[in-house]
Amino acid sequence: MTGSPPHLAHPDLAPAAGAQRRQYQRFRRRILPAEADLLTHTAHALLDEHGIDELLQWTPQLPARAPRHLALPGPDPGSITVAQLHQAVPGGDFSIAHLAHTPNTTTAHVIFLLSQHPVDWSPPRFRRTQHTATRLEQWRTWYEQDHLSLQDIADREGTSLATVRLAFLKNGVPLRPAGSYPGRPRRK
Repeated sequence: MTGSPPHLAHPDLAPAAGAQRRQYQRFRRRILPAEADLLTHTAHALLDEHGIDELLQWTPQLPARAPRHLALPGPDPGSITVAQLHQAVPGGDFSIAHLAHTPNTTTAHVIFLLSQHPVDWSPPRFRRTQHTATRLEQWRTWYEQDHLSLQDIADREGTSLATVRLAFLKNGVPLRPAGSYPGRPRRK
């Protein structure tokens, strides 16, 4: 959570064993974009709640000429684009070493890039579930206020009628009888 190597953390935060350290490192490099956004939002909320006006992360701005003569331990972090990194990440499980091999860089470089630009490595079904969760409020608005049908919402979103119906049922959205909406006279 601090972004620092665990062995440099305060003893109350540092993992006690190698297994915990590896678990922490795996967590940091496997975090999904939605999880990173949620953590960032939560961190901002905590700071705001306590009236703290600070940045969540800070990187010193060095003059362009400063690092010119430094012998850096690896490639320039900007030498691989986010798009290249995201293309190199396979679906499902992957190792950092394998991922570093694809764009011909170091594991440290890949870990840094993943911490700055998380990749959604989750399987397609999980990604669809995440998408549904983020769209639910919009779907509800279309359904309850704009009186769109479930099928109209599914068509608009490029998903199935079953996906929309299931999302509403799981989230307690009352479904109206098929072919009706509030204020529309019922057919006899």
